Amino acid sequence: MSYGKVWPVHPKPLPDELLSSWMVRLAQANGIKLQTLSWQLFGNARSPWNRDIDRSAPPWLIRELALHTGSNYWDIFHTTLVTYRQRLYARRRWSGQLPWILPVNNYGMRHTAFGQQFCPVCLSNDPTPYFRKQWRLAPFTYCPIHQVKLVEACPSCGLAVMYYRGDFGRTIQEARPMHVCHGCGYNYAEIEGEPTEFFSEEIHQTFNGMLMSLLGPISQAGTFTLPFFLVLHQLSSILVGLGNKARLEEFICQRLGTPFVARPRRRLPIEGYTLTERHHLLQCGLWLMGDLAGRLGEAWAGKAIRYNYLLKGFDGAPREYRQLVRRFSDWRKL
Repeated sequence: MSYGKVWPVHPKPLPDELLSSWMVRLAQANGIKLQTLSWQLFGNARSPWNRDIDRSAPPWLIRELALHTGSNYWDIFHTTLVTYRQRLYARRRWSGQLPWILPVNNYGMRHTAFGQQFCPVCLSNDPTPYFRKQWRLAPFTYCPIHQVKLVEACPSCGLAVMYYRGDFGRTIQEARPMHVCHGCGYNYAEIEGEPTEFFSEEIHQTFNGMLMSLLGPISQAGTFTLPFFLVLHQLSSILVGLGNKARLEEFICQRLGTPFVARPRRRLPIEGYTLTERHHLLQCGLWLMGDLAGRLGEAWAGKAIRYNYLLKGFDGAPREYRQLVRRFSDWRKL
C-alpha cells in the first residue's frame, strides 16, 4: 500500500458511523491489519489507539485520514462524538467523564468498561455491518427504529465489545469481522432482539422522541435541545446520588405503580451504570420532565427531594430551571 497518496480502496463513512468503525473498514478494505496500518501511518509515538478516538480524535489523525481517503476533513470530524457538543453537553473535555457519553476506559488497546453498545437487528440488516455513534450515548438503551434493547457485552463470553481487535493475534485471513466477538467468535448479528418495556406509554413516547431527535439535525430537535438534556442529566445525577438515598426514585416508582428495588448505592455518574439500570433511571427522569413543575413540586412536598440538591453542582443551569427551583427555596412551606 502506498502511503503518500490516496489509498487504493477508500470507502466513505456510512450514516452515523463511528470513526473507529470506519478505520477498521478502511484497513480491511485495503487488506492490511489495523495495527499495522496505524503504525505505518503514525508510528509508535503517535498511536491513535491509546485513547478513546471516537471521543477525542486529534486533528493530526483526521488530517492523515483525509489525505489518504480523499474525504473531506469535516466529514471525518463528524464521525466523532465531539459533534454532540451543544446538543448533549455544553463544553468539550479532553479527560474525565463527559455528560451522556458512555466511557470505554481505554487501557492500551483494550476497553475496561462496557460503553460500546449495539443493536443486533441493525447489524443483521446492514449490507455492511458497522457501529454507530448513537450506540456510544447513554440515553440510547434501546434502538428507536427496531424497538429492541441494545446489547453492551458479548452474551456468550461476557467481554466488552472491541470490534477493532478482530485481527489481533490473527492473520488477515483469520481476522474476525466487526460483528463477531473478538474473544469467542460469537456472531452479534445472530442475537434475537429483545423487546423493550416501559413504565407507561407516555414515557415510551417521550423516550422515543428524545432518541429520534438525536438521529436528526439540531434544527429538528424540537423540545429536545441542550437545556432539556442538561436538566435531565441533573435529575439523573440526583437519582443516582448518594445524598438523596433513593428517596426520589422510590417516590417516582410509587407514583408510576412500578416496583422499587433497592440496590447498593455507588459513587457513579449515570453513564457508569449498566444498560438495564440506565433504562430504569432514564424513565424516572423522563417522567419528571413530562411535567417538571408539577411533578418536581410533588416530590419536594413529599420530602423526596431537598431544595439544595436541585442546583447542586449544576453550573450553567438553564434560566427556566433556576426560576422553577426558586419556588422550592422556602423550607417552611413543607
